Amino acid sequence: MASPKSVGDFGEYLAAAYLSLVDEITTVLVVPHGASADIIFEYKLNLYRCQVKTASKIEKARQNWRFDLRRGLHAKNRTYKRNSIDLFALVSLGHQNVVFMLPQTKNQITITDEHMKNNDALKNLQNIISEINENNC
Repeated sequence: MASPKSVGDFGEYLAAAYLSLVDEITTVLVVPHGASADIIFEYKLNLYRCQVKTASKIEKARQNWRFDLRRGLHAKNRTYKRNSIDLFALVSLGHQNVVFMLPQTKNQITITDEHMKNNDALKNLQNIISEINENNC
C-alpha cells in the first residue's frame, strides 16, 4: 500500500500535468511540503496557487469520493485563510482523474463516482481558469 505522502505526491503531479496542458499557463511548479499551496502556476503574467487534495478510496456505502478541504492533521490551524488558495484540484487515484474547483467555505466536499470518472479535467480546468481571470479583472 502506498504511503500518504506518495499518494499526495501522485495527486500533485497529476494536477500539475493538467495545468501544464493549458495554452496560456507558462510555468507550473510543485512546491515543497509545508507551503500554503501545493502548486504555483503562471497564467497571463499572474501567479496562482493550487491546493491538491487526493483520495485513494471511494466511500463504498455511497459510491462517492470525499475530500477534506482543510490543511493536514498536524497543522495548528486547519482552515485555509481567505484568499490563500486560488483553486483546488481534487484527485481520484482510482480513476486517475481531477476535478478542479474554486475555494469553498466547507470543510469537505463529496463528488459522485460518476462525476469523478467522467469529468473532462482539461475542460473543467479551463472553465475554472476563466472564472478566476474574470474575477481578477
